[in-house]
Amino acid sequence: MNRILAAIIFFLFISTGYISFLVHERQQELQKLTHYANSWSAAQLVSEYYRFESWLGLYTIDESMTLDDVRLHLDIMLSQSDLMKEGDLGQYINSHKSLHELAVKLENTLNYLDAHLDTMSRPELQVYLKAMYSLDAPLSRLSSGALNKDVNLINNANSKIQTLYSVYSAISVLLIILSAILGVLIFYQNRNILKAHLQVRGLAEELQKSKEKLQMQNARLEYDVYHDPLTGMSNRLFFWDNLNEAIKMAEGNNSAVTVMLFDLDRFKEVNDTYGHDAGDMLLCQISQRLGSMSFHPDTFYRLGGDEFAFISGDLTEGHAVSLAQKICDAINQPYTIYSAIINITTCVGIVNSETERRSDYLYKLADLALYEAKNEGAGRVTVFRQRMLDKLQESRTLEHDMALAIMNKEFVVYYQPIVDSFSREIYSYEALIRWVHPRKGILSPDSFIPVAEKTGMINEVGKSVLSMACREAASWAVPVKISVNVSPVQLSSKAFAGIVLSVLKETGLPADRLELEVTESSLFIESKTPMNTLNKLRALGVQISIDDFGTGYSSLSRLSRLAFDKIKIDKSFVQSISTQEDALNIIKLITGMAKSLNMKTVAEGVETQEQLESLQTLGCDFVQGYLFSKPQPCVTGEIRNGLIPNGAARG
Repeated sequence: MNRILAAIIFFLFISTGYISFLVHERQQELQKLTHYANSWSAAQLVSEYYRFESWLGLYTIDESMTLDDVRLHLDIMLSQSDLMKEGDLGQYINSHKSLHELAVKLENTLNYLDAHLDTMSRPELQVYLKAMYSLDAPLSRLSSGALNKDVNLINNANSKIQTLYSVYSAISVLLIILSAILGVLIFYQNRNILKAHLQVRGLAEELQKSKEKLQMQNARLEYDVYHDPLTGMSNRLFFWDNLNEAIKMAEGNNSAVTVMLFDLDRFKEVNDTYGHDAGDMLLCQISQRLGSMSFHPDTFYRLGGDEFAFISGDLTEGHAVSLAQKICDAINQPYTIYSAIINITTCVGIVNSETERRSDYLYKLADLALYEAKNEGAGRVTVFRQRMLDKLQESRTLEHDMALAIMNKEFVVYYQPIVDSFSREIYSYEALIRWVHPRKGILSPDSFIPVAEKTGMINEVGKSVLSMACREAASWAVPVKISVNVSPVQLSSKAFAGIVLSVLKETGLPADRLELEVTESSLFIESKTPMNTLNKLRALGVQISIDDFGTGYSSLSRLSRLAFDKIKIDKSFVQSISTQEDALNIIKLITGMAKSLNMKTVAEGVETQEQLESLQTLGCDFVQGYLFSKPQPCVTGEIRNGLIPNGAARG
């Protein structure tokens, strides 16, 4: 029934629109009947042409007539000839080639007379008049053709109007019939609606039952939304809702809000050793222990992974720390899973604030405290202190400034010579990066390199330093080597070797004059990329030095994997060479090991003559330090002869 009603209504809509279209068409056809007729225009043109010929003929034989009378009728004829270019008559003429040619001849004839009428004599006009007579017959045919066209147009318009009237009448009758049918259908539709109303009343009771069932399902869904599916603990969403609620209560009571974040130590090792099923069982047992403690059930939350949280109000800092330690003691008790005893500890970050009322900020502060606790070691409980936030903000500011520094080219290179222990001949220069900070002045690499490595900006900074150092070295008169430090992050990139080669090609520095200094920690890792990169560069002539040797965990077997060219002895051993016998023995061991592996040794941090003499005795090949020169922004005249005088160049 609904489809039939819809179809009838749709048809009525279409019919109404079509009637409007018919009325519009009728009006268009009526306008054609009253339109400016081609036949009238053509008749006027031909009549005026004949009249002009008559006047022109009289002028040639009647001396009493003046040229002005002829000129007047010529102007009238010129204005009439414009009708042949415009309107319906113009379209009609242009649509027939012969008529168009006639229009051109008439226009040329009239234009010629317009231009020469004043200069032509009466006999000349008689001759020209004979040429004009040749246009009489074509103009008569033009008038006759236009008349036939208009007659046909009027007949067609009358016929179309009659047809439109018939269609209009038929549709009007059809609309009356459809309206009657629509009224009958609406009556029956109302009866159906009444039946449907009775059916709806019957369904109301079923809907009420369904409503109760849905309420139970919604309650279950709400529970699932706010609870962790593994442990059944309140989840992160519940944590944020309750934290906001705790903040509102604290504002009303003017009390403190306490947020604790717990993170299990070495939880990944449990998954790796016993499997993820064991890790899930461990989390479930931890949640059971937390739930068994005498706290409100919504106090503990599992935020995800091995991270848990605790919210409380109106606690002192001391009470919060004691409570956190109590919770840790419960978590740290041994667990039995798959017949295996698992011991695990947890770190805690605590924020206890009477002033901070932003939930996201409280979580951030607790997370900073947890980060500090994880850095201090396993099982630590740390309370948030302002210095932690200041440190984070300083780090963020430094990251921002460093990004600007790369854009503004604020990084520069200082150069410190590495000299032969005995001859004092300059062997090479070490390129040391400095940051000319617009507010803080010159910064040493220790203050910004860790941040650059963490953010990945070290790749851009390192490439810039390498380029500046190689370009500077290529300009030296004496071809000594240039040493450039390489970050572990740079070595981990497979593109690093290509970057070094492109810089050498760009600057024109030979590969055998470049020496890369790498640390032990950047090489002896699971990835083979650093070792492969250095082997590739060394095969091309680049020399490799291992920096700060003795401070890591190197072994002879590891050193033998890559044939280093030099070993740099850390300055901590050099500075203690005169006071600690252990330092002397370590340097002696390193120099002996280097000689057995055909490597050279470089001692860093040489500041006194006594240290130099001790290193000479131990057979150290090269030395570097303030005894010879501090790092300088450019290489001074000493490069000209490659020597540093005794006791000189310490500024």
